[in-house]
Parts: sequence; structure tokens; C-alpha cells
Amino acid sequence: MIDKYLYIVMNKEKLQQIIREEVKNVINEVFSNWEVKFTRAVVNKNVGDVKKGHIEKVKARGTSEAIKKACKKAGIESAWMHVDVDVKKV
Repeated sequence: MIDKYLYIVMNKEKLQQIIREEVKNVINEVFSNWEVKFTRAVVNKNVGDVKKGHIEKVKARGTSEAIKKACKKAGIESAWMHVDVDVKKV
């Protein structure tokens, strides 16, 4: 009886490990690396300026999310809809 219990426990742990690996693979496939280049300078009185040609590399699911994350990293989070950028999937 004890041997059967240990066998079931070992299989459950192995199954959980496989499930964790599969979840990690799915998450990594969904996200992509993006390069966001600011094509026009942005002046921000409160935080600072972003110069023309500034490049931010982010990990996001799509282009709009990449722009939002790049603006957040550059310090102009509230102006993400008003910036001119070129977005490339790396």
C-alpha cells in the first residue's frame, strides 16, 4: 500500500513540473521583444525630455503595449498616445 502511495505522489509532482514548464513556454511565446524609437523629441516639464532617436527595448504582447511600456521607461507615461515612434519587432 505504501509503495502505491509513493508512486502516485511521485507522478503528481512530475505532472506539476511538466505543467509549470508548459505554462512558462506559453507565456514566453506570447511576449515578444520590441524596439521603440522616438522619431520626434518630447518635452515634458515635470520629468524630463526625450530626444529624437532615443531607443527603448521592451517586452510586450503587441505594438500598443510596447509603446506604453517604452514611454513609461522613458518617463513620459501619460503622453503615450501623443508620441511619434517607429516600432520594430526584434
